[in-house]
Amino acid sequence: MSTLKVSIPDHLGDTLNPLIGILPTELENLVVTALEGTEILYSILADVSKWAYTEEGKQKLESKDLNFRDYDRINLLAGTVTGPASRLPPPEPKPEPWEVAQDEKNTRRAIAALVNALFSVVGVGAAVWWASKTTGWSDTTRISFSILGGLVTAIAEGGLFAVYYNRREDARKYREKRRERQKERLMSRYQKKLAVEQAKDEVVEAVDDKDADNEASVTNLDAPQETDTGPLRRRKKGGEKEDAVDET
Repeated sequence: MSTLKVSIPDHLGDTLNPLIGILPTELENLVVTALEGTEILYSILADVSKWAYTEEGKQKLESKDLNFRDYDRINLLAGTVTGPASRLPPPEPKPEPWEVAQDEKNTRRAIAALVNALFSVVGVGAAVWWASKTTGWSDTTRISFSILGGLVTAIAEGGLFAVYYNRREDARKYREKRRERQKERLMSRYQKKLAVEQAKDEVVEAVDDKDADNEASVTNLDAPQETDTGPLRRRKKGGEKEDAVDET
């Protein structure tokens, strides 16, 4: 589950509150728990949106005079901001400008190759038809040879285009794998940094708890101790009775 959280503005709370009692039990518990705070997981809103567009969700929303379109993901996220306590993962690596330019260039080349193949097929067919007019063949035979010549040309052009396309796809897959490796490295660094920050937070919390305990101990020590305020008694020798002596 994603750890990305968003804030819960008033209008989002007003939108989610009517769902209590009609949501699936597990999802309802998550929503209720989230509404008690100031942030909600993005994945919870996504699940609510998916449920609202199911047949069961539409029927239950209509039973409460609610519009399922109000629970579209865009509508739910409108006006929210990313939770201040959230740590966003690194963005996905984008293609380099030269890669974008290369893809556009390859697209133009592919279109040009298809157009050239079409003209080649038509040209070969027309050439066979024109060259066979002096052979004395019937029109049916000439047309058959023209079509055959066009098919042979089309197969040859298709083979060349397949080789070119495979090479282009291999280059594209190589670039995608390189971006995936870069993304994995960034995510690894992000996970390590997140673990370090969480460890620091735990240490700070432990220190705060220890300081609070120390302050409580100091407060107990500084509190006035109960003393016996009764009169002092003087002990006499020989079993005589003790006389009370008042302090003045």
